[in-house]
This record gives sequence, C-alpha cells and structure tokens, in this order.
Amino acid sequence: MNFFKCALVGTALMLSCPTMATTDKWQGVGEGVMRYLFWDIYHAELATDTGDYRQGQHPMRLSLTYLRDIEGDEITKATLDQWRKLDRPEYVRAYKALLTDLWPDVSAGDTLSFVTDANGQGAFFFNGELLQRVEDPAFSEAFTAIWLSPKTTEPGLRAQLLGGRP
Repeated sequence: MNFFKCALVGTALMLSCPTMATTDKWQGVGEGVMRYLFWDIYHAELATDTGDYRQGQHPMRLSLTYLRDIEGDEITKATLDQWRKLDRPEYVRAYKALLTDLWPDVSAGDTLSFVTDANGQGAFFFNGELLQRVEDPAFSEAFTAIWLSPKTTEPGLRAQLLGGRP
C-alpha cells in the first residue's frame, strides 16, 4: 500500500509540474557549448513552444548537459557569481537559500534543465526527474538571465542559444 501511495503522489506531482515534454511540445531555438579556457563544461540548449525566443517569453526550456563532473556546490557558486557579474546582487540575496543544496553533483552526460510554464513559473529537472518547483516568475527571469541577458558574460553562447539572433 505504501508503494501505491508513493506512485499516486509521484504521478500527481508530475502532472502538476512543467514536464520534460515530448519533442512535439518543444522546438529548438539554439544550442552551444560553454567553454572555460580549453575545457568544455556543458552543452546548452534553448527550446520554446514556438521555436522562437523573445526576452521574458514563456514557456521555455533551458537544458545543460554536462561534459565533465562538477559538484553541486560549484554549480551554486557559479550561479551566484554570474548574478554578481550581471550586477544583480538582489538575486543573490533573494535566491541564495533556494539554491543551497538544490543541485546534485553532476557527472559527464547528466542533464539539468529549467522548464517554465506559460505563467513563468519554473521547475528544475535532473536527468528528467523533478528536483524542485519554483513558483516565483521573478526567479525564472533571474535564472535565465545568466545565459539570455544581453549583459551575459558569455555573449557567444547567448548568440548560439538564440539561434544566431542578437
């Protein structure tokens, strides 16, 4: 009976969350590889329901498939560092607690995705499994700004994610 309850709860959660939907829903906007010095860190892909992206558009999916092993604490640190470089210390203050302990350690081949619904509410997935929902649309904007803001520290990757469009 315990297994049955867990299965029902799991199914209910999956149905109420943005999902890693089939390719029917998502159309690729662009993709690229994040490189640091001579290391390839991850392969990034941006998809929307239309195949086009405009700032603040939802739903969307940003997926990072890691090409090397990285500890979850390093992912959190990198996120906070990027917000500082975007000159957005308010994001660090508002969301540091949320990020702490959110991400698992990743191995080469693992995928972390952030999926938003039409209202801008998001959810993190690890290899297709729900990690955490985030119902604050402001968080969705803050998180995706790391890659999609015109002020990103990686303008080349941004251009690739946007399909070559500025």
